[in-house]
Amino acid sequence: MIRIRLKGSKDHIEGFLVWGHARYAPQGADIVCAGVSAVATAAVMGLARRFPGSVNYRILPQGLIYCRLDGSFPETGAAEAQAMLYAMALGLEAIRKSHRKHIDLAYRR
Repeated sequence: MIRIRLKGSKDHIEGFLVWGHARYAPQGADIVCAGVSAVATAAVMGLARRFPGSVNYRILPQGLIYCRLDGSFPETGAAEAQAMLYAMALGLEAIRKSHRKHIDLAYRR
């Protein structure tokens, strides 16, 4: 099962952690893992490129993706970062809706 923990709330996400494997299909053909990985990795890469030095992250080949905002954004940057994270959360929630047995997603304060 893929586990996704979004730190914060739907209105304000401070970071996230994704780990595990869906086991929906054999490795290399698992569309659930691929979808979750693509959405989460795109968010990390977008945040890191747009706000260098303001995002702590790790993407490990074992299936772990970690991202945490450090809060040092330009004035308009915080809203832009939240928009990126909100879009990511919507994508992950959509994948979970179709594959509930394979994804555990929760918001944590």
